[in-house]
Amino acid sequence: MSQPKTVDRGVSFIKFVLGLLRAHPDGMRPRDIYAEIESKLPLDDFDKETMKGSGLPRWRATLHFHSVAATKAVLLVKSDGRWRVTDEGQKFVTLPDYELKRLMRSRYREWRWSHQKVKTAGIATAVDETPPLDTSVLFEDAKEKAREEIDTYLDTLSGYEFQNLVAALLEGMGYATSTVSKPGSDGGTDILAYIDPLGAQTPHIRVQVKHRDQTASREDVAALRGIIRGDREIGLFVSSGGFSREARREAGNGAVHIELVDLDRFLELWLQHYSKIPEVRRSKLRLEPIHFLAVVSLT
Repeated sequence: MSQPKTVDRGVSFIKFVLGLLRAHPDGMRPRDIYAEIESKLPLDDFDKETMKGSGLPRWRATLHFHSVAATKAVLLVKSDGRWRVTDEGQKFVTLPDYELKRLMRSRYREWRWSHQKVKTAGIATAVDETPPLDTSVLFEDAKEKAREEIDTYLDTLSGYEFQNLVAALLEGMGYATSTVSKPGSDGGTDILAYIDPLGAQTPHIRVQVKHRDQTASREDVAALRGIIRGDREIGLFVSSGGFSREARREAGNGAVHIELVDLDRFLELWLQHYSKIPEVRRSKLRLEPIHFLAVVSLT
């Protein structure tokens, strides 16, 4: 098969994904996107051929490769274990394939020129060439597989077990915690955290934890705001299912500070404070870093 077919297929995959995500404004997990592609797009033997090195079917490698260009073109965002279409991406989802290809190529080149001092491996000619079996594809796939394993494990935890992980993280960050709610109704508060063991110093942190049920809504954030004692407390909302756009706007609208922590941020903080989290509690979510060579420079 010719090189143009792979390039054009990659653009078609991205266009399908942007349209799919437009119907899911809070994003989708990659595995669900892959399932949609397999069930709704005609994939031929060329698409399904296993690529040597990565072990991925060609269509997956092609999608990974072009999704890098789509993110640099500000059409797609990958965060919190999900892919989301940007406002810009929504505008261009109806473009003909050749115009979308031209747009992605142009915006990618603008991004590359603005980062000339950074020599990125594997994506230097995104949207122009057939995806090589290189670091970028392998890295993207490894990240997604690792994140999927973490997500799958967290899916097995109850809301109360995830709440205990949040309390463990706060302890690792140096806070004393109390009033961790038991399973059942919590009146809007799952954890209270203090700067000192006696709670003499302020502000105290009133914590609400939401696990996997669904994306936290504006109403959820507003409910937490309603029980915060503004003279001595701030709010912390941890949602492993993420936050809707309205929820994020709500968090920034009031006079009382409410910090939002999605799963990406939670995992970042967990790794940052990992060594200080009590061992017994750290064992409930053991994570190990894996290092990839991202940039090679001989200058």
